[in-house]
Amino acid sequence: MPVRYDESEYVFCDLQAIYRYIRLDDEEVARRFLNSAYDSFEFLAENPMIGRARPEFAHAGLRSWRVQGFRNYLIFYRTGNDRLQIWRVLHGSRDLQAMMK
Repeated sequence: MPVRYDESEYVFCDLQAIYRYIRLDDEEVARRFLNSAYDSFEFLAENPMIGRARPEFAHAGLRSWRVQGFRNYLIFYRTGNDRLQIWRVLHGSRDLQAMMK
């Protein structure tokens, strides 16, 4: 049975903020970003241990993976028994320590 994913309460706002920012330059690229993010969530649900472990953040089991085709955007997630929780989607140049509190 494949692992499914859930989104934290932050993910919708993260994705909308990124979409609006990218859309300022190119609406088609912004749409591609959203599609790639959700495709990446599905990929992670099927391959939950593929991402990089992130012990520097104070969240047990936290890992990260890049949004496919958008290498500056990181997906932070945690694995569970039969669920993957997508925790945040952030640009890699942000103050990640502050954002992950």
